[in-house]
Amino acid sequence: MSQLWWIAGRGLLGGLLVMVFAVIGEMMTPKRFAGIFAAAPAVAIAGMTVTVLHQGHGPLAESALGMIAGSVALVAYCVAAVPLVGRLGAFAGSLAALAVWGAVAGAGWALLT
Repeated sequence: MSQLWWIAGRGLLGGLLVMVFAVIGEMMTPKRFAGIFAAAPAVAIAGMTVTVLHQGHGPLAESALGMIAGSVALVAYCVAAVPLVGRLGAFAGSLAALAVWGAVAGAGWALLT
């Protein structure tokens, strides 16, 4: 039952931070910078806060390294998606870019474990 409360708390804290970051994004000008304050940073901060409160600093470092590897994979996806979608179309290009994400994320996971 205790684990359920931590999961619920993580979700509530993540939702609250998403709203805060969304308000910050709405106040940003020009609007193209608003994406920096999307949901991912808020959810990451909430997850890390709950992790450190529940499990301590050791698992927090592991979580942060995983987030770094995931963000590198996301950048690789974005870099690959632009030309792939233009060349292959939306569906096939997105699937090909997803394969790039999987390869980079897998390599990051292999390096961290």
